[in-house]
Amino acid sequence: MKKWSSYFGKLIWVMGLFLLTIISFNIKYKIHAISTSTYSIVPVIWTNFIILFIWGVYLSLIFIKKWTIKINLPLLICVFLPCFLFSLFVPLAMIFSISLPLGDIWFNKVVRSNLIEMVAGLTFMLSIFNNLKSESE
Repeated sequence: MKKWSSYFGKLIWVMGLFLLTIISFNIKYKIHAISTSTYSIVPVIWTNFIILFIWGVYLSLIFIKKWTIKINLPLLICVFLPCFLFSLFVPLAMIFSISLPLGDIWFNKVVRSNLIEMVAGLTFMLSIFNNLKSESE
């Protein structure tokens, strides 16, 4: 019975993936339509950040096997925090009118990849629900 529940859980996750895809597409479309009429790009940037972070959180659900809080501090500090802060740079720069170094090729590629926000969401969840056994266990 436990074997079948594992298959069922993965199928539910895939259905949620399709549902999240549809919802995020609809939200992006509506926010883009609103921002086009108001000539403001700030809602688009924040929506993109939030949706991609949620995507990272959702993708992490497939990796979490045990829902007990056990913080992985190196992952939280060395991966999540830099990715989260870097992904916040673009939305905050739009609000506070900070000039973006879009001339820098590496910065432009990293910002446009949309991976940093997803990695931040993924590592946030994985660093809180650490499933790795320590060497002493």
